[in-house]
Amino acid sequence: MNWDDTPIFGKDIRLMNSEKLLFHYCSTQTGFAILQKREIRLSALSSANDTLEGRVLGRVFTHLLRETELPEELVDVAAVIVEGYPDATEGFAFCLSEKGDLLSQWRSYGRDGSGFALGFSRDLLEEDFGDVNFGSRFFELMAVNYGEKGLNESLKPFVEDLATEFVVCGSFARLRDGINKERALALLANRENQASIFIGSNDKSSEVFSRLLQALSPLHFQIYKTKPLHFHEECEWRLLRYRHKVALPEVEYFADDHSIRPYITSSIADPAREVIKEVVLGPKNRTNLSWMRAFLDSVGLPHVRVLRSSIDSYR
Repeated sequence: MNWDDTPIFGKDIRLMNSEKLLFHYCSTQTGFAILQKREIRLSALSSANDTLEGRVLGRVFTHLLRETELPEELVDVAAVIVEGYPDATEGFAFCLSEKGDLLSQWRSYGRDGSGFALGFSRDLLEEDFGDVNFGSRFFELMAVNYGEKGLNESLKPFVEDLATEFVVCGSFARLRDGINKERALALLANRENQASIFIGSNDKSSEVFSRLLQALSPLHFQIYKTKPLHFHEECEWRLLRYRHKVALPEVEYFADDHSIRPYITSSIADPAREVIKEVVLGPKNRTNLSWMRAFLDSVGLPHVRVLRSSIDSYR
C-alpha cells in the first residue's frame, strides 16, 4: 500500500468522533473554491431538481382547508395566498446531508464520485458569529421533512384554529369574477401582469382580509421545510434565507446553458472557520492526501480532517 494513501483518518476515527456533522457534496472545483475562499453559495431552490420545491405545504394546506366549514370562496382566497408564497419568495439554501459517504449523493451531487463531501459542525452552524454574513443571524439551519403525513398532522391544528376564527366572518373576500384559482396563481407568479385578484363583500372586508393575511403569515417561512417522500434518502438539512423575488444588493447571478440563476454568497470569516471540520474525498477522487492536508494548512484550515470514501467498489 502506498504510505501516502493509508487511511490515517479512517473509519475508526470517524466512529470515535461524537461531533454532529452535516455534509455538502460538490465537485472538486467547487469544494476547492469553498475551502480556498472560505465562502459558500446559497442557491435558489426554485432551480432545484424537485418541481414541487416549496409547494408541498400549500397543497396540503388547501386540502385541509376544504375539510373545514369555511365558505368555498374564502377557501380559494386563502389557498391562493399560501400556494402563491413560492412565486413571491425565494428560498436560498446551502444544502447538506446527515450522511457523509452516501452512494446516491456522490452520484447526484459529487460529480459521480469524483468530488468532495465537506463536513460542517451542526452546532457551529447554529451559532451567531456577529456581523460577518454567516451564522444564525443570517440564515436558519433546518432539517427537511419528507412526505405529507407529518405535514398533515402539524398543519391540522393551525387550519382548525384558522377556520374557527374566520368562519364567523362569512364570505368577506373572494376571487374577482372571471379569475379562478389557477389564473390567480399565474397572475401572482408574473409580477408585471398582476391585477387586483381579490374583491371584498362589505366595508369591513379590508380589515378582516388584513387579519387573514396576518394569520397566514407563519406559513410563509415553512414552505421550504418539506419535500416529497421519495427524496427521504438524502437526509437533507438546509442553511436557508428567504428573500422576495426582486432586485436586491446581496443577490448575485450566473448563467448556465439553460437559464440565468440567482445566488447569495455567505463568507466563512475567521470567527466561524472552525465550522468546517472534515473533507471526504469521493470514491473516484484522486487527490493526494498529503497535498490535500498541505492545501488546507495553506488556507488557514489545518484543523480539518481528511479521509477517503469507504466505497471502494464504485467505478
